[in-house]
Amino acid sequence: MSAQVSRTVIDSLEFARTGQTLRGRLPVSGLSRLRDSLYDAFGAVDFVVQGGQDTRRRPTLSLEVSGVLHLKCQRCLGHFDFSLRLGGSLLLASPSEIASVQLDEEEGEWIEPSPELDIESLVEDEIILGLPYSPRHPEAQCRSASDSPAQGASQPAFAKLAALKRNID
Repeated sequence: MSAQVSRTVIDSLEFARTGQTLRGRLPVSGLSRLRDSLYDAFGAVDFVVQGGQDTRRRPTLSLEVSGVLHLKCQRCLGHFDFSLRLGGSLLLASPSEIASVQLDEEEGEWIEPSPELDIESLVEDEIILGLPYSPRHPEAQCRSASDSPAQGASQPAFAKLAALKRNID
């Protein structure tokens, strides 16, 4: 028999209207949509969701997420510690409200209000959007840089191809 983990859901409009705050910690292993970007699923991320209103008195959710994720370096495919520090505000508005109002550039992101907003999914969405497109170690720290052949040793295949191309030109 498998245990079901209860998910935290909020009524987003009520949460914003009353200015509530929710703090929590999510295990990285539970963030299933993030798995393909990870080297391993160890660790946890901390989050704070706070309800409020913007200067025009529209409902908003502020979200802060922090932690360390173990990503795959796209240069050496090794372990890469990525310090996650995300923060931002989400306007709660229906698609018809957004279409009629035309959001200003600085207002940025919005989500549709929900009486059952899943906080874990919201946090995971923000993490996915905040990941680098191609995470890599700094070149001097990357394992592939230290694995390169010593001078005088045979050149990597692409270096040989580049030398051939220069000779042809």
